Amino acid sequence: MRNQQDLPKMTKDVKETPDKPDAMVGDIEIFQDVPKGYRVAGFTLPAYRAPITQCIIIAFVHLLVVGMFNVLSALGGGGQVDPTTSNNANTILYSSFCAFALVSGSVCNFLGPKVTLATGGIGYSLLSASYWSYNNNSNQAFVYFGGAMCGVAAAFLWTAEGSMIMSFPLEKDKGKYVGIFYGLSFFGTVIGAIIPTVENWDVTTAGSVNDSTYIALFILMLMGSVVACFVSNPSKVIRDDGSRVVVPRQTTFVQELKNVVLAVKREPWIILFFPYSFAGLWYIPYQSNDFNSYFFNLRTRAFASLWFDFGQFVMAVTLGLLLDFSKLGGRRRRAFFGWGLLFFLINAVFIGGIFPARASHRGVAPEHLLDVNDEKAAGYITLYTFYGAVDGAWQTFAWWIMGALSNDPLVLSIYSAFYKVFGAMGAAIVFSLDVRGISYQAMFGSYWGLLAGSMVFVLVLIFKRVEDTLEVGGIPQSNSMEMKEEAA
Repeated sequence: MRNQQDLPKMTKDVKETPDKPDAMVGDIEIFQDVPKGYRVAGFTLPAYRAPITQCIIIAFVHLLVVGMFNVLSALGGGGQVDPTTSNNANTILYSSFCAFALVSGSVCNFLGPKVTLATGGIGYSLLSASYWSYNNNSNQAFVYFGGAMCGVAAAFLWTAEGSMIMSFPLEKDKGKYVGIFYGLSFFGTVIGAIIPTVENWDVTTAGSVNDSTYIALFILMLMGSVVACFVSNPSKVIRDDGSRVVVPRQTTFVQELKNVVLAVKREPWIILFFPYSFAGLWYIPYQSNDFNSYFFNLRTRAFASLWFDFGQFVMAVTLGLLLDFSKLGGRRRRAFFGWGLLFFLINAVFIGGIFPARASHRGVAPEHLLDVNDEKAAGYITLYTFYGAVDGAWQTFAWWIMGALSNDPLVLSIYSAFYKVFGAMGAAIVFSLDVRGISYQAMFGSYWGLLAGSMVFVLVLIFKRVEDTLEVGGIPQSNSMEMKEEAA
């Protein structure tokens, strides 16, 4: 592992904070006045500025914004009978997501994660509003505009969330924090999925979801931006050991863009993470449009999406806890363990997915749309649940691996941007393939192949770069792009 003096200079100093530290260890400020919790009914609740509290607030933002978007996506075709408009909107969405994610890390560092995070719900809510409008006037242009705005908002929201969730906790707690973040988010998605299930329970045909579903999701997404205003400034967050999150000094926007290039120079092995990122969102059109929408009637689509979200929730929490379980060994060993568990899960689930994939044919409707009361539906819903489990594990493992490579929020915001850039690129491509009518078997096979193949690259990354710790004496010492100004 290289020392700090070997690293390229990213910014010249860290942002000064008004509080005076009680001690300095290297370049890290240590505070003895760690925020105390609050005693309520015999229980001690964590302080507002404690990392765990901030993690929960960020998770609620994600729950209300991205969680409700996932509810909409899991219905298939944006809740419409014909997925063409939804596929085109999603192609636009992920194309703009990809383009703006290229600079989202720089924007996040320049504006600060709190402001960046608060923009998310506005763009996402426009997409839900556009489907609400489409239900009444079939205005495709508004849906495409909503998709574009959602993509811009998503680029900034995901980067802000990623940099905070990965930099706030101590090293030993990173898996737990990622698990809490995704666990709460996916649990909220499960609750959110009840809305379309209840609202459309009487619809036993293919059908489109009703207006009240879109209105409810629209309001909840807007509330996410309101909750984001309660996120504390990262410079005020003090960890349990007294260390404070290092916040990069605001520099010129041009310098922030240069940091993206320097991030790759600093950690060239991060390139091995790009195929994994590219494959991360490839699942959406196949699972939502080509499986859920193809086999189920409307109420069963909504009911199955609830179980998909439940699978995400369970696996995100489970893997997050396992990756921090010290009895499994050091962090390096746990990384290999997590890789093995995820690789096994992917292949086991997709082996089960071969049978419905062979039974589906684009342009040829099934003889009978499955209803929740059908005996055959149970097996298909179970498979859809495990598809959700794969996604929950995939996302959790991604953030844990990125967090294992650095403790620096500047670096992590750029890594998070990389993750979303390539994920959005893959999603834009696969939605365009779905629009072009690629066979369901090809969609299924490409998804399985990308997941399994990209895992090989991650295995090499783990072998080369994941260490048991990035710390010396509990204080981050390397993998940081913060450099103090050199003496004249």
